[in-house]
Amino acid sequence: MRVNSISIYAGADTVSADRADKSGRIGSQKQGGSVQAAFLNGQFDPIEQKRAMAKKRAYKIVSDTYTGERKLDDDLKAREDRIKQHYKTLADANRELRKIDEDKENLRSEYGVDKDSQEQKDLEILEKYNRYKRGNVPVHLSPEEMTRGKELDAQGYGKGYTEYQNRALQMDSYKDTQYKNISDSKKGIVEESATIRATNLERLKKDPMLEAQDEAEEIMEAASDEIIGMLVDEAKDNIDETAEEEQKKAEERKEEEKEEQEKLEEAKERREAMEALADPEKAKKEHRRTETTEVLSADPMTEGLLKMENIKSDIQQEVSDMMLKMKLVAEDIKGIKVDEVL
Repeated sequence: MRVNSISIYAGADTVSADRADKSGRIGSQKQGGSVQAAFLNGQFDPIEQKRAMAKKRAYKIVSDTYTGERKLDDDLKAREDRIKQHYKTLADANRELRKIDEDKENLRSEYGVDKDSQEQKDLEILEKYNRYKRGNVPVHLSPEEMTRGKELDAQGYGKGYTEYQNRALQMDSYKDTQYKNISDSKKGIVEESATIRATNLERLKKDPMLEAQDEAEEIMEAASDEIIGMLVDEAKDNIDETAEEEQKKAEERKEEEKEEQEKLEEAKERREAMEALADPEKAKKEHRRTETTEVLSADPMTEGLLKMENIKSDIQQEVSDMMLKMKLVAEDIKGIKVDEVL
């Protein structure tokens, strides 16, 4: 198994960190790529939930693939171990076969039987024929050997054979177990080797760990895109809320200014009323000035005429005031008026 460096990118961590710091995030995280529970102001944060779930999915994909690859590695290792055991069994079986052959050779020497004698040749045919009948291992017999084997077998074990042949046949029967061990071991080696070879060839075609890493990164990238979208939406909502608050404050300020203006108008009216009670003539004068100012603001020509008229009235009023203050008699006033006419 080829295990590359594995890293799971959470995505938008900086933005989330700033956002969390500003809003007082309280979080708890379990190490090792597990789910992260995050709260903002005591409430569950959907953005942290999105990131935690993406991490969990990505980690599970990589973890499951890694576990599967480890199991496959363990299986291959077990097969390699069995192959070694099969080779050991082969070696032990061959060693036992050689020992049986050595014991038989010593037996032949003990009985003084020549290698080329008919007794020895008949023994060897009987050994092959008996193995053929037991069927434990494949045995090849020529037609002549098959015919002679049947003839010798018909004589009966222990009756038509010599003592040497009986003992040798018994010793040869011990070979059956070793022949079977050899056959089974060879078959096991072939099967286990074929499985290992096929698995390794399949691994050359693709890398499960690399594919799992790519899939995990795609999950995290998709989650990052969704998180960015959620942050943008949240920012828009905050901007809208701020704009609404500012508009509300502006309306409140406007209402306050209107109320202040109304209070100023009321205070002005009260002041004018008090002045009228204290000095009626001056109040009339101020009233005329106010009316003149209001009209003048509407028409420039009218404004000029009224301004001249107002000035004239002011002069006459001032003269009258001076005369009153000087306590002039009515005749003097008439004399002044005559002078004005002249």
